[in-house]
Amino acid sequence: MQSYVNSMQQYVFKPCNFIETGWCKNRDDNLVWLNEEYADDQGGEANLFVSARELAFWGYLHLNRGLVNGQQLVPKEVIEQATTNQSPANLEDTLPRNGFAWWIQDTPRAISEIGNTLPPGSYQMLGLTGCACLVIPEHRLVAVRMYNQVGPNPPGYDYLEDIKAFGDKVLSCSLN
Repeated sequence: MQSYVNSMQQYVFKPCNFIETGWCKNRDDNLVWLNEEYADDQGGEANLFVSARELAFWGYLHLNRGLVNGQQLVPKEVIEQATTNQSPANLEDTLPRNGFAWWIQDTPRAISEIGNTLPPGSYQMLGLTGCACLVIPEHRLVAVRMYNQVGPNPPGYDYLEDIKAFGDKVLSCSLN
């Protein structure tokens, strides 16, 4: 049986020509590092590093349901499960909905990380340092935010408002 990291490398990263994506255990001056420590580089921790270009391509891969340049890199069914609501049906109405690693927009929700104006079917993935990959299939749109915060939030900062505003602004700008 192949490890998760090796499977991702062989079946996703390599076919996508990802050379700036991978798990890293040790500090690297080319990465935004938050003085964190990791036990390993086998995919069990929040130590997947990715460039803006490859994060955008990850969104594009999902937008196209795993199909890139006529080749089905990831099975369509896997992408569809990842990007549709997999949350329990009895979840409180204010709580966000999730696919697999993606926040899903079905309807605007008070505690969701997805902007209130985004159409149903939109989805977003978030990173530890504040980065985001937003996909709006209705408009065939992928947007990436590389925030890379390395210090504490400023006084009065509201994370939910900030990340929702990102999605709402992307949609607003694309419609103008």
